Amino acid sequence: MKSICFVTTGEDIATNASSKRALGLANPLSDLGWKVYILMRDAEENRHRCSMECDARTTVIYMSFSSANDERRKKTAAIRELRPDVVYLCAFVYRNKVHVPKGCVKIVEHSELMSTFKSLSIIQRMRHWLFEHLSVIYSDGLLNASRYIEKVYEKRSRRLFKKNIPMLYFPYAYNKSVCVRNDCYGKVFKKEDGVRYFVFLGSLSIEYGAMTMVMAFERVAKYAGNIKLILCGKGPAYESVKEYVASHGLQDTVYMQGYILEEDIPAYFTLADAFVSPMNDTIQDWARCPSKLYMYLPYHKPVVTCKIGEPYEVLQEKGVYYTPSDYKSMADAILSMDKNDYWNMEIDETLYEWHHRGLELSEWIEKNWRK
Repeated sequence: MKSICFVTTGEDIATNASSKRALGLANPLSDLGWKVYILMRDAEENRHRCSMECDARTTVIYMSFSSANDERRKKTAAIRELRPDVVYLCAFVYRNKVHVPKGCVKIVEHSELMSTFKSLSIIQRMRHWLFEHLSVIYSDGLLNASRYIEKVYEKRSRRLFKKNIPMLYFPYAYNKSVCVRNDCYGKVFKKEDGVRYFVFLGSLSIEYGAMTMVMAFERVAKYAGNIKLILCGKGPAYESVKEYVASHGLQDTVYMQGYILEEDIPAYFTLADAFVSPMNDTIQDWARCPSKLYMYLPYHKPVVTCKIGEPYEVLQEKGVYYTPSDYKSMADAILSMDKNDYWNMEIDETLYEWHHRGLELSEWIEKNWRK
C-alpha cells in the first residue's frame, strides 16, 4: 500500500489554516488506496476537526512540543518510524524542515508568499524569502496553490538549477461532507423576509479587505436598506471593525458573528444570498489562494470579488467584480446586481472538491515517482 504523511504546523487549525489541506485530502487519498498519516499538534480544536473530516482509515498522530527544535526532532522521529513513501509539508517553515528516510519523496506546498507581506518587518520578510528559496533545494516536488505562485517558483527553480523539479498547480478545494445545504439556519441567525444577506467567512484584517467591506455596505445602506452583510470570523482587525460599526450606527447593516464553529458554516452559507471575497491589487493577493472561495461554490450563489489571482481564475465572467480596494466600486457592484442575472451562478463545483484534488495529487505522484 502507498503511504503519505502530512506534516502540519501551527497551534491549531482555527488560528493557522495550513492543516486544512491535510484534512481535506485524507479521505480522498484513502479511497485511492493510500495509507494516510497526519502529524498534528495536540489541541482540542484539532481533535474536533479531525473527527469531523477524517475517518478511521487516517492515522492522526497528535504531538506536543516544548520548542521549535523539539518539534523538528519529534516529527523526524515519527517519520522515520512510519517510513512513508511520501512526506507532504503543508508549509515550509523551520519547524517542518524534517529529515526523512532514504527513498522518501518530499513535496512542499506553497499557498502564499510571506516574503511579500508588507505588514511584516524587513527581517521577517528576509527570513521568509530565504525559506521560500530553500524549499526548492530541499524538496523533490512543489505544489503551488495559485497560478502566480506557480510562475514565481518556475523562475526560482531555474535560478537554483532545479528547472526540472516536478510542480503541480494545486489550489484549495471544499469538503462536500461539510459544505452541504442546511435549512435550519434559524438556530444561528434570524433571517428577515425581503432582506438579501451577503456573507463573508475568514480572518478580519485590513490587508484582506475588512474595512473595504464595511465601508462599502455603509454606502449600500444609504440606497438599499434591505441589503446586509454578515461577517463570520475574527482576526487582527476584528475590534477596530467592531468599533467602526458601532460608532457609525451600522449594527443593523453589518452583523459581526465572530468565530463560528465549522459545523455552523453550512447554515450561514445556506441563508446567504451572495458571498464577498475581497482582494487587493498586491503581490500578496495575486499569490494567495483564498480557501473560502471554494467553499462558496457548491451553494451556486454570486461572489463579489476582483479580477485578481485565483478568484478570476475560477469564476472567469461569472463573478461580480469591483475595482480592488475601492469600497465605492464594491458598493456600486452590489447595488447593480439586481439589474443583472447574477443570482443563479452555474459552475461545475465537482472540479473544486477535495476528491478531485486527491485524484490530481495521486496521479501526479504516480507519474513522477512511480516505483
